Amino acid sequence: MEKYAKVIVKNNSQYTDNLFTYKVPEFLQDEICLGHRVLVPFGKGNKPIEAYVFKIIENNDEDIKTKYIYDILDERPILKRQDLELIHWMKNRYLCTYMDCINLIIPKGYKLNNYKSITLHPSLKNIDTYEIYDLSEKLSENKRFVLQSVLDNKGKIKLDKLVDKKIEYSTAVAEESELYGIKDKKTLKRKVTDNLNSLLYKMKEESLIDLRWEYKSIKNEIKVCYISLKMDYVEMMFYIKENKIRLGEKQKQILEFLKNNEDVELNDLVQLLNASKSSIKSLEEKNLIEFKYEDFYRESKSNFNYQNKDVILNEEQNNAIEKITSEMFNEDKKPYMIHGVTGSGKTEVYMEVIDYALKQGLDSIVLVPEISLTPQTIARFKNRFKDIVGVFHSRLSEGEKHDVFREIQKGNIRILIGARSAIFAPFNSLGVVILDEFHESSYKSDKNPKFSTLEIGRYLVKKRNITLVMGSATPSVEEYYRAKNGEYELIELKKRANNKPLPKIEVVDMKEELKCGNRSFLSNKLRLQIEQEIKNNNQVILFLNRRGYSSFVSCRECGYVFECKNCDISLTYHKSQNIGKCHYCGYEEVIPKVCPECKSKYIKEFGLGTEKIEEEIKQIFEGVRVLRLDKDTTSQKYEMENILNKFQNKEADILIGTQMISKGLDFKHVTLVGILSADMMLNFPDFKSFENTFQLVTQVSGRAGRSEKEGKVILQAYDTDSSVIKRIVNYDFDGFYEDEIKIRKLFNYTPFNNMISVVVSSKNEYMVKKNITNFYNTLVYLLKERGISDFDFILGPNPCSISKINSNYRWQILFKDDNIEINLLKGIIKYICITKRELVFDKDVNISIDINPNSIL
Repeated sequence: MEKYAKVIVKNNSQYTDNLFTYKVPEFLQDEICLGHRVLVPFGKGNKPIEAYVFKIIENNDEDIKTKYIYDILDERPILKRQDLELIHWMKNRYLCTYMDCINLIIPKGYKLNNYKSITLHPSLKNIDTYEIYDLSEKLSENKRFVLQSVLDNKGKIKLDKLVDKKIEYSTAVAEESELYGIKDKKTLKRKVTDNLNSLLYKMKEESLIDLRWEYKSIKNEIKVCYISLKMDYVEMMFYIKENKIRLGEKQKQILEFLKNNEDVELNDLVQLLNASKSSIKSLEEKNLIEFKYEDFYRESKSNFNYQNKDVILNEEQNNAIEKITSEMFNEDKKPYMIHGVTGSGKTEVYMEVIDYALKQGLDSIVLVPEISLTPQTIARFKNRFKDIVGVFHSRLSEGEKHDVFREIQKGNIRILIGARSAIFAPFNSLGVVILDEFHESSYKSDKNPKFSTLEIGRYLVKKRNITLVMGSATPSVEEYYRAKNGEYELIELKKRANNKPLPKIEVVDMKEELKCGNRSFLSNKLRLQIEQEIKNNNQVILFLNRRGYSSFVSCRECGYVFECKNCDISLTYHKSQNIGKCHYCGYEEVIPKVCPECKSKYIKEFGLGTEKIEEEIKQIFEGVRVLRLDKDTTSQKYEMENILNKFQNKEADILIGTQMISKGLDFKHVTLVGILSADMMLNFPDFKSFENTFQLVTQVSGRAGRSEKEGKVILQAYDTDSSVIKRIVNYDFDGFYEDEIKIRKLFNYTPFNNMISVVVSSKNEYMVKKNITNFYNTLVYLLKERGISDFDFILGPNPCSISKINSNYRWQILFKDDNIEINLLKGIIKYICITKRELVFDKDVNISIDINPNSIL
């Protein structure tokens, strides 16, 4: 019986985002399974390309000639059936391609090198160099060059190598510009490749050469070679004598060493005995030693030292654990939301739930929103669960990520800690997923597919019956609304685990400080309190959610502002390097001493950043040890762990940082948190600005007083009458929620409506305007065809708040599902932007679709 496989080819083009049908050769029919990674011929040239099997059928109704699958690339399927179901769901939910979703799920480190190789035609198999020149009347110089190159390369040459040889030969004869009219090396190589390809196909038709695609499947894996004696040492001596085997002095030394040391690693043996690998290989060939190859796993190192605490769970914690574990195998269970104040011991609850799951044979995933939380979380979990804890996040190398997935598949890792993409880890018996600080925006991806980790978690509850636990001191408004309406089981932890009160928050009005002549970023109260805490041998955290030295640099004479050349935004000044940096595209330039516009010397930095805070704190408090934690100080691998370790070990008195220090971190000697500008984000042009301010300030306040010593928070603000500030001071989340949910309902924001953002971008501003207008007109036409005439739910098209990023102009249309069914709206957007893209949009524009975006900038 014939078998056919419907596959997704590994190609980023939207035009190939379909299932392609291939015939399964007879020798693979018993081997091929759903989820297998296979090699298929693709396109006119039948180039070998990776593909993933999504369906296997026995009849093919398509009236086209079907190509055969070349091969299966892995022993076992790389995707499970449930992975394929998740990919289908994500593709429809987030309006993305199959490959966008597949790339999230497959292990990293699998590569396929495919290349075109040239060999002589069988009829010329025994030809030599002299005979090639005897064919000169029939062959052009270029054809002779190809045949000679194949011969010189032992009868086979890759196309890339032939191209390089052709360029080298041509430039020896004439200048590149004379020969091709091209000076750019990339363009020249492309031109030579095109010319050679054309020539090679003619030579194939003339039976001069054979062309074939070849491939090499590569896995980013490391094997370690161990060496041991092939037989007992005494027996080996008889064997050497009997077979008259001659040994060098170094080889005798190696055998003597192996007599007393079994399974010695090859590189260790080479280093210890100063032996050559050829000497060792010779011993293997003489049947005296044997090689054993074992998998080596690259382990992500975490140098953070967590100090164990004696933990006695309180009644609230025990009730939470009992609730979750008793329902773990219920098929109709809901996700659990733990709303616990900062320091309420949510992590201890997580660990008890995971411990219970392990005893039931289930694996667990713990997700954290910031890489800064990972070192401390890993240390806490490894202290308890030892070597079955793994880590997965963006700072790992591709090889490290690959090895994590291998260890999970082998059962060596049972608990995985990581950022959002860790939710796709290939556990066979996943039982628990925990989202710590689940309100954080980083749980929503800003790259295709723009998935929500929380939505993926809810999907897993329904489809795989896992236990989903979400924890936060400041839940997002929309998720708390769901809990209040019964979609989640709400669990409250209202007391701190140490039975200490939450740190008292004292507000300082910075307008009054100005009136008193204090122009410093530090209020007099905060300055005195810092002095007092350091005198008492305590530690201080200072929070400002803006890195760099200052917000922008301007000329006071003419008003010129140093701006990014690629983005519609001013440059942030970094004094240590005297450069202005764009935090969107990475552009930077040296800041001159005179204005480039009016040549004035009145260049000045404006605004505050963590770099400036660090500099001035060191001047104000002489001799005080200061550390800074932001993206600039943690760009190097393991630098974050080093900074956190130093602060943990009391090698610094003050830690200055951005939102990276606002959540999850637990330092027992921190008794004071200073919030330098609490109302900085309140006027941000975003409907979530009040919520973000409440969450961030509440979270960073919770870093104080987490041990035996009581904590205090000094909150500096200019708008001290803000309702949000007043709610923060009293830790009044319920009051804040009631204020915010009324506003959301009034303006039909989430959770009362869905929102979809479509952003069109290009380096050509005119093209962006034209294309987004085409999109709008097509959309309106299709809506009218369905009897819809009221378009109040469409906002735009308008330029984005940041109208240019990385040289790309950006225009946006926002949709709310007011008076229109969300699936109908998504279906029309998908039809225009994906199915019929080439009819509506130019090739050179980018389209970004985001369902319920975190920000509409």
